[in-house]
Amino acid sequence: MAKTRKQAKYKELGEQIIEAILQQQYLVGDLLPTEKELCQTHSISRYTAREALRYVQIAGLVDRKQGSGSRVLRNSIPNKINQFIHSVQDLLNFGEQTRFEIESCELKNISAEQAETYAIAAETPFIKLAGIRLESHDKKPICYSVINQFKFEQSILSDISNKKKVLYGFVDSMKKVPIGRVEQSFSATIIPNELCDKLGVPMHSAAMLIVRRYIGKDNTLLLIAESLYPASRYSYSNVLEHS
Repeated sequence: MAKTRKQAKYKELGEQIIEAILQQQYLVGDLLPTEKELCQTHSISRYTAREALRYVQIAGLVDRKQGSGSRVLRNSIPNKINQFIHSVQDLLNFGEQTRFEIESCELKNISAEQAETYAIAAETPFIKLAGIRLESHDKKPICYSVINQFKFEQSILSDISNKKKVLYGFVDSMKKVPIGRVEQSFSATIIPNELCDKLGVPMHSAAMLIVRRYIGKDNTLLLIAESLYPASRYSYSNVLEHS
């Protein structure tokens, strides 16, 4: 019998808070319980409380400000996705707090052209995953992603057609490999017609293409992720501090 993964505690609590907001137990302008209060009420760690509130923030229901708490913005799920990325850990958390449905996975080798672009040896094997990333709460499409993974467990190759096994292997490998940095590039583009239905947008819709290169602490390329976000439903924010 296949093993099922238990939902993380922060997701369980995050879903409870989202449901409470949707049921108007918290109204617009209300403050949610603080991290400390959640820890005391639910007997959880500060990390779990913080990630639960971040989970609700990603759903677009609250505004979080240090020193001011988490204030309810609306009592319904918005159409626009807000991505708050201030660190590599935030990026990994966003991946965990959403759902990735694989449409295809295959083992490929780096072509000569890719070798020059990626600065990696030709014929290097990699696993190519393609699919839709969805909101965890209401399963709305967030983006279409193509992930080229260069570091992976060899055991995955024995059953490359098993999408669930490949996905779990991908998630596990990301937890094991120390990431040194993530290089990002942003560009405006048009969503290809064949992806419009999958993303639930009209043809010729504008999009933001984000390419992220994950580099290990030993300076090796771990993976490259190319994600296409519909412009009408996506915003990205981070904080730049003076050094």
